Order: sequence, then C-alpha cells, then structure tokens
Amino acid sequence: MKQVKIGILLIILSFLLLLSACIIKDSPAPGCIEYVGFAPMGGCNGKTIITDLVLEGFPECVQVSVNNCNGGVLEVQNNCSETLKLNGVEIPADSSDSLDIWPAADDRFELIKISSNFSDFSPSTDQRIEIIGSLDHHTVRLAFIKTAPLCE
Repeated sequence: MKQVKIGILLIILSFLLLLSACIIKDSPAPGCIEYVGFAPMGGCNGKTIITDLVLEGFPECVQVSVNNCNGGVLEVQNNCSETLKLNGVEIPADSSDSLDIWPAADDRFELIKISSNFSDFSPSTDQRIEIIGSLDHHTVRLAFIKTAPLCE
C-alpha cells in the first residue's frame, strides 16, 4: 500500500513538473506572460516595452539595442573613436551605457544613464519618442515607441 501511495505521488509530481512554465498567455512584456504551474526562474518582470526602434545616421561602430526585461531600456555600445551625444547624454568612445527614458518639459523626453536594466518610466499611453544626437559632427536619430503597461 505504501508503494502505491509513493507511486501516485511520483506521478502527480511528474505531472506538475511537465506543466511548469507552460505558457497560457504570451506577451512581448515578460511580466505579462501567464503560465500554468510554476513560472521559470529569472528576473524579467517588465510590463512595458520599447518597440519599433528605428536608427538613422548611426555608423557601424555604434550599436543600439533594446532590453525589455524590466520595463524597456536602451543599450548603447559606442565603439567609435568619438563621443556619442544623445539629447545631452554623452557616451564616450569605446564604452557602453544603459539609458532610460524620462518625461521632460513641453511633452518631450530625455535620456538618463542608469546602472541596471530597470526602467522607472511607465507611461499611461503609448509614447512615440524621437531622440536627436550627434557623432563627430554628423546628426544621428533614433525613434521608438515606449508602450503603456501591456497587462494589469
């Protein structure tokens, strides 16, 4: 009888493990994904994202990417020999920075350097944002959408 109870317990535990991390509602925002069973371990819980990133005028020595893990931040790697300037934020040659978006005066937005991938800005509606900058006397432009929370 004891072996039957142990067998049933093992079957139930195996079934629960099979269900762990099965997605029932997918989302581009990691914090909005719903799972059956246990969610996978990790530290991504953002409910807002950055989407539709467009880069204009950036040379190959600058890479700009989006990290949507915890609310959507920009990751900028400047491998050029000059300082990249974006809306007053300077990214020196051969360095990288994480940048968050923050509302500024007159319905504009500014970038701020952060030391993590956590965004503090969660707009109530989707915001189309355009940032103008320069690199070695050349104008660069990036545009994107910062979404409102994609779930409650």
